[in-house]
Amino acid sequence: MEPRLNDRVWVWGGPTANWGGTMEEDCLAKGGEYFGTRNVVYVYGPHNDRSLSLLKPFDRVVCQIGANCRNPEAVPADTVTEAEQLSALSLRYPNIAGAIIDDFDTGHEAFPAAKMRALRDALRSHNPALKLHVVVYTERKHEGLEDVLPFVDVVTMWVWKKCDLPELDTGLQTIRREFPGKPVYMGVFLHDYGETKEAMPLERLTFQLDRGRAHLASGLLNGIIILGVREIAKHPEQAAFVKDYLAQHFPTDQ
Repeated sequence: MEPRLNDRVWVWGGPTANWGGTMEEDCLAKGGEYFGTRNVVYVYGPHNDRSLSLLKPFDRVVCQIGANCRNPEAVPADTVTEAEQLSALSLRYPNIAGAIIDDFDTGHEAFPAAKMRALRDALRSHNPALKLHVVVYTERKHEGLEDVLPFVDVVTMWVWKKCDLPELDTGLQTIRREFPGKPVYMGVFLHDYGETKEAMPLERLTFQLDRGRAHLASGLLNGIIILGVREIAKHPEQAAFVKDYLAQHFPTDQ
């Protein structure tokens, strides 16, 4: 695979029967190749040699830990133990760059400060370079997290509803204030999960990607995550648009 895009772009995906997805083991590898990304966020599935071997062509892989939005068969008996096991796996799969908690403060699995400390300690137990990422939404206030912040390495920011995209800049400013000093990645939905349950209009995708480019240039953002793999078949027009946009504005030599 010859990546076309630079290091700041990621694609999100993995095997799932939900949301119009597929259980094909190599769906994320195919999706990353489609969009041309160097980096992937692997979610929903288990951490094993089969799944991680399929992702060897990518420079960096961040793997989901925990139960939120996870396939039932992949839910760990204990998330802290899973983080330690992922740390050990990173010694054999050196492109593993960290772990991600989906729906950090909105999912059914809670992550209080003591658990977050244990998670990050476990994640770094075999590889101190690994980073702990969390998924948060601009529509939600994130206050009173002072005891949790020391254990969060990267924040991934998502605008849940299409109607809130015009306020993206304000949402980013708020996230940066709530998570001071943390790198922030912006998630991009090709499907409007939070409002219309339909494909994201191209003008909204253009707006978000244009603002993302501007914020990357200014240093307010550190990366962009495209969600993602299942939308290639579900919304081919949106997927093709994003693919072409990325190829034009995020070439590999920048």
